[in-house]
Amino acid sequence: MAEQTILVTGSTDGIGKAAAHAFSRQGHRVLLHGRDPEKGQSVLAELEAATGSDLLDLFITDLSVQERVRNLAEEITGTYDRLDVLVNNAGVFMPEREVAPGGIETTFAVNFLSQFLLTHELLPLLMRSAPARIVNVASIAHRSVGSIDWRNLPGFPNYDPYDVYAVSKVGVIAFTAQLARMLEGTGVTANSLHPGVINTKLLRAYTRGGNEGGSPEHGAEVETYLATSPDTGTMNGGYFEETRWTQPSSLALDQAVQERFWETGSSLTGAVQWADPKAYPR
Repeated sequence: MAEQTILVTGSTDGIGKAAAHAFSRQGHRVLLHGRDPEKGQSVLAELEAATGSDLLDLFITDLSVQERVRNLAEEITGTYDRLDVLVNNAGVFMPEREVAPGGIETTFAVNFLSQFLLTHELLPLLMRSAPARIVNVASIAHRSVGSIDWRNLPGFPNYDPYDVYAVSKVGVIAFTAQLARMLEGTGVTANSLHPGVINTKLLRAYTRGGNEGGSPEHGAEVETYLATSPDTGTMNGGYFEETRWTQPSSLALDQAVQERFWETGSSLTGAVQWADPKAYPR
């Protein structure tokens, strides 16, 4: 495969780091993202040494802060003239309730809203790079949600950490499906995935220190498959669960729910007018 430019959010740890390593081994230009500058530089040096690649770059931002998400997109579009793949990998699980700017609960801000906003801001660059792919990391946890208490969003004053995490992942799948419909015929695709139950910092936060789960490399296999495999190049609007395409929950498939999450993302981020992708210059 020809060299691709691939952004992987949350790529200084866990699945994202393993995916960045795999993409680099494949010969792609990989844009790393993390929140901590010191850790980011350490991971950058580690991957350069491990892969021998000189096609690695590092961007630092806190995805819970919308202004910084916009700044990240501006920095990338100002540095690169193409983006072939956006992997929205970053995610958190917060055992205790924390609130991001704007009164938005942090799990929801990072797991759903940052994906929504970063995709919106980078879409013109992706369109200019078509064929291009958007890969959004969701979770099998979404299947535990029977209904959405919209009154509890976005601050989640009635806080249960697992429920909030699961709702955020319903949002990811719902948003991806709606986005995919908008992108039909443009050469840009959008799919979501569950990478497996993987031994990461996020899982350890949920299990309070337990080491259950597969290796980050195993989870990264799913991300790299959707991001670069010729077999998945034309798939659009799908949901992949560990090893196969499958249907997400009926709730995530509900078009009214998909539209409500889209409206929620638009109103909370100010991304209220998504331009017609077909109108973007090629």
